[in-house]
Amino acid sequence: MDRSKLTYLTQLVIRDEKLIFTVASYASIITIFLNISTVQSLVVGIAASIIYLFINATFIGQAFFQSHNLFIKFLLGTLLLIAILGLVGLAIMLLHNLDNVRTAIALSITALLTSALNRRVGPKNAT
Repeated sequence: MDRSKLTYLTQLVIRDEKLIFTVASYASIITIFLNISTVQSLVVGIAASIIYLFINATFIGQAFFQSHNLFIKFLLGTLLLIAILGLVGLAIMLLHNLDNVRTAIALSITALLTSALNRRVGPKNAT
């Protein structure tokens, strides 16, 4: 995929005008949950995880790192997303055991947070 297509795709994710990418993020969470619970397919898990990470890292990268270029926003967004997932997972583990359902809850909480941040900040500097 060349740079212009990746930039265009990232701008589409940031704008998220009809909440398509937010819904896609939640669909990937459902897919991850069903894969963990029943299917246990490596290919399905990797594909759903990549979609989840791309969408939510783009959301959070835009929310916190607007002045940076596309690569840095995505890289820092990915690192921050993993840190937030770790904190939410830790909080759930401290309250109760982290099983399949609670893993899906942690993913949902993080997706809700990143989507809300993207909505609040908006695509002002979408590059």
